Amino acid sequence: LWFIAEGHPGEKRAEANARLMAAAPELYEALEALVGVIDLGQDALGEISEYYDAIAALAKARGEQ
Repeated sequence: LWFIAEGHPGEKRAEANARLMAAAPELYEALEALVGVIDLGQDALGEISEYYDAIAALAKARGEQ
């Protein structure tokens, strides 16, 4: 655990990181659900790099990379 004093230049970054960490479970679930929906129509996707980026991000979050 670490603390950044109020007014410190890194305070805004620390707050942003804290918000991101707090939202991470919901972001993960939403991304996983979206990938599942997209998988249903995968033939229509072709080579959409964002889809594959999402797959990679999920794998990283699962510790598979």
